[in-house]
Amino acid sequence: MEGNGGEARVTVIMGTRAQVIKMAPVLLELERQAVEYRLVLTGQHRDTVAELLEEFGVRTGGRLLVDRPDVKGRGEAVTWLARVVWRLWRSRKGWAGTRSGPAEVLVHGDTFSTLVGAVVARLAGARVLHVEAGLRSHDWRNPFPEELVRVVVSRLAHVGYCPGEWACGNLRSRKLRVVDTGANTILDSLRLAVGRTSVPDGAERAGPAVVSIHRFENLYSGERLARILSTVEAISERFPVLMVLHPSTRKRLEQTGDLEVLESNPRVSLRARMTYLPFMRHLAEAALVVTDGGSNQEELSYLGVPTLLMRTATERREGLGDNVVLDGLDARVSERFVETVAEGGHRGSAKLDSECCPSEVIVADILRRLEQGD
Repeated sequence: MEGNGGEARVTVIMGTRAQVIKMAPVLLELERQAVEYRLVLTGQHRDTVAELLEEFGVRTGGRLLVDRPDVKGRGEAVTWLARVVWRLWRSRKGWAGTRSGPAEVLVHGDTFSTLVGAVVARLAGARVLHVEAGLRSHDWRNPFPEELVRVVVSRLAHVGYCPGEWACGNLRSRKLRVVDTGANTILDSLRLAVGRTSVPDGAERAGPAVVSIHRFENLYSGERLARILSTVEAISERFPVLMVLHPSTRKRLEQTGDLEVLESNPRVSLRARMTYLPFMRHLAEAALVVTDGGSNQEELSYLGVPTLLMRTATERREGLGDNVVLDGLDARVSERFVETVAEGGHRGSAKLDSECCPSEVIVADILRRLEQGD
């Protein structure tokens, strides 16, 4: 993918599929407002990123810093990280600013790409704008290292775009300007994926239970992985299961021998990871969802689907106490959740018809900054 040049005062740095999904509405709004921007892709996730951008209809091409397969392990992450830092720093004159002034550099979330982008942008003299700022679990170990990344980036950022008042409150003591976007940009992504009116209500959700597990702390802990697979087996006794396998998940299940066990269960269907639009449609129709993804928690809170979040802590508030149950890796919580869903509980209503449009709020603020030279 070739990058765009010119006198663009806005640069977007991202590297994971989740970041592409959540930032796509912002990129589309920049294009709708005729704001020229540079798109820099770190290559943290290489597979399907171009497909996702095309799926959302993003026209601006991205410059890929590291062209290699997806980073799937800690060792691969170290070598990838070193190459990205070096290439991003070497190319800083091409993205960190123009003759008109320093660039407004958008980074998103809490990944290594977020951290690298924020650090190098700050050192290069650009202004750092952090999208999805202010999320906190208030426990640096859970999730690790995401919680530490969020804290560090909040110290580097000039502006924090926060998805709600709770997130804003977590940044009040920081020396940055806080902007409340009203909700997460994933709300805009969902609208693009399933529309405002095509989400079935609780009574019409006749799809299978959908399972999506990919976090390293779950895959590489024997105890956690065994707990999760035990939960999947228990759910399969009540609901047919569609288990979506990320490449890292498939690799780990092959190593442990659990993939063969899952394949032998006639109530479990295994499917390779899919792109965003078809996956969201599966989630919207699901009887229930088991996931360890923070983005999935947000998406499912807006969709109202009963959700079991297989984590010990979460930095997000969406859906908790409503359709989302934090498992805490406690077997009793999982068992109660399945029983309650089977009895018709934990079903929320879709919330896609809100007037809130986070991407419009972000781009309006960027335009104001460019006009006023903040």
